Amino acid sequence: MRILVQDPGSKAFFDGTRWDEDLERAKTFESVTQAEAVCREHQFSSALIVVKFQDAHQDISYPVGARGALLVSKPHTTSIKRLY
Repeated sequence: MRILVQDPGSKAFFDGTRWDEDLERAKTFESVTQAEAVCREHQFSSALIVVKFQDAHQDISYPVGARGALLVSKPHTTSIKRLY
């Protein structure tokens, strides 16, 4: 399993200093918390946290920040009227 940060527009991954399209050069974070902290530090407000598994069908990605996490994690039967 690898925890990565991805730019949703270009699909490039953060390598620790810049965006790189090569998945093999992507920085692997120790935890989702660490990846989110790096996103806040670099002000990557639209980045995705990606948890990659050997089987790509099991990969998980979600937007950085509480607002994005709410949109991804809410049950499909729940209606969110306000996010603030």
